[in-house]
Amino acid sequence: MLNPTPGRLRNTVLAVGLVALAGCSGPTPAPPPVAPLDAAQAAARTQVPLTRPVALDRPGVIADLEFDLPPPGEMSGSSLVIGIRIAEETPKAIIARSSLIVREGLPARVRLQKLEGDSRIDVSLLRIAPELKKRVALGADGFTPKASPHSVNTGMMREAGLLRTGLIYDELAFAYAGAPAPDRYHLVIELLEDRPALKGGPAELIIAYDGKSK
Repeated sequence: MLNPTPGRLRNTVLAVGLVALAGCSGPTPAPPPVAPLDAAQAAARTQVPLTRPVALDRPGVIADLEFDLPPPGEMSGSSLVIGIRIAEETPKAIIARSSLIVREGLPARVRLQKLEGDSRIDVSLLRIAPELKKRVALGADGFTPKASPHSVNTGMMREAGLLRTGLIYDELAFAYAGAPAPDRYHLVIELLEDRPALKGGPAELIIAYDGKSK
């Protein structure tokens, strides 16, 4: 029987060592889950994605705030959704509320401006047309006739602590900006008409990136 050569022994030892290291390292552990923010923490958040409680039944300004826009996340789209979010505990309830808001329309004026020093630069906004596949540019007055269903990136929402277990969410967009540059922005949203049918239904302003198209 032939004795193994020194080179063959060295290779065998290296192979065994690599296997042992691989077994010790194991798979990369998943990051710990992010605890949901409470109401005060969410209201204090000024970086996208963010939410704010709003009432939808009365005309008037429901948003007038500055915020910081980071780059989109790895699985995010590049469009910035500006709209409202609702939440319910059952599919039946979320469908009913979302359908009611769509029927009510919620005409509004939306204005987004990029802040550069002392200057404010208007950002072009789009809305979803009734045909759904078409997009329409908002005019200079920022008028949009309704809030339309539009998804946002749930990964960034979860990482920000803006999702709660046990709730089903739905988002409806007044408008969106296509690929805005990361920077600081100012947003104003004004509802234009009474909608008494929406009184008492909790809702939130939402500013978030959309989901990446497959």
